[in-house]
Amino acid sequence: MVNTIAISQARVTEHNFVAPNIKRLALQAPGIARQAQPGQFVNMRCSPTLDPLLRRPFSINRIDPTSGTISVLYKVVGRGTELLANIHRGDSIDVLGPLGTGFELKPQGRKVVLIAGGIGVAPFHPLAEQLVNTGYDVTCLAGARCDEEFAELNDLAELGVEMYCATEDGSRGEQGRVTNLLENTLHKRNFDMAYACGPNAMLAAIKQICGRAQLPLQLSLEQIMACGLGVCLGCTCEKEKENGFLHVCTDGPVVWAEEVKL
Repeated sequence: MVNTIAISQARVTEHNFVAPNIKRLALQAPGIARQAQPGQFVNMRCSPTLDPLLRRPFSINRIDPTSGTISVLYKVVGRGTELLANIHRGDSIDVLGPLGTGFELKPQGRKVVLIAGGIGVAPFHPLAEQLVNTGYDVTCLAGARCDEEFAELNDLAELGVEMYCATEDGSRGEQGRVTNLLENTLHKRNFDMAYACGPNAMLAAIKQICGRAQLPLQLSLEQIMACGLGVCLGCTCEKEKENGFLHVCTDGPVVWAEEVKL
C-alpha cells in the first residue's frame, strides 16, 4: 500500500512526562493513524508560529487507527522541543506524515531482539506490538546513561517483551553500554533478527557486533531533517556497497545495516 502524506492540524489529546525529561504527546490525526506503519515518522511544527522555521522529525511511538490517534515520544533537549513541551491538551499542532520507510515485519525465524539507546526506544512500541501479536518471541535490550533516562520499559514489558537494561552509571541493570549488553547476550542466546535505534556511534557498533554474529539487522537512523520529503538533501547518509547516498527521510529512516556506512 502506498501512503498518502497528510498535512493536518492535529489536536493534542494527551501530553505528559513519562520520565524526568521525556514526554509523550498524543495527537488526534485520523489520516495519519490509518496509514502509519511501525518505524515511520512525522514532521511537526513545534510552535503555532513559523519560529522555529523548520519542522522537527519524531518517530511514531503509538498508532491507533480505531481512535484516529498517534503519539510521539521525545526528549526535551533544545529550543524546538522546549517549545513543544509547552503545548497543552486541546491545542493544535501542524503535522506532516506518515513519512519514510518503516520496519520489515516478517523476520526469518521467531526470535527477535530490539536494541534501543536512550530515546531510540521511541519507534519500538508499535513494532513490538505487531511482532508479539503475530507470535514472535521479542526481547529488548535498552541502554541509557542513568535510570532516569529510561522510558517505555514497563510499556514494552506489558506487551510481553522480555526486557534487559544497561546503564553507564550502574543505576539500573548491567553497568556499561547497551552494546556490551548485546555482546554478552549474543554469547548466551541466538536470535533470528535484530532491530536497533539510537545514536549513530551506537548503531555503528551494533552493526559490527551483529555482522560478526551473522544476525540480520535493521537500523532506524537518527538524522537532522528539514523537509522530510527528500527535497532539501539535508539528511543524506553514505551508502555502504556502492557510490552515492541514501536520503534518510525517504529511503529510511529504517534501512538494512549492510546498506549504509556509519
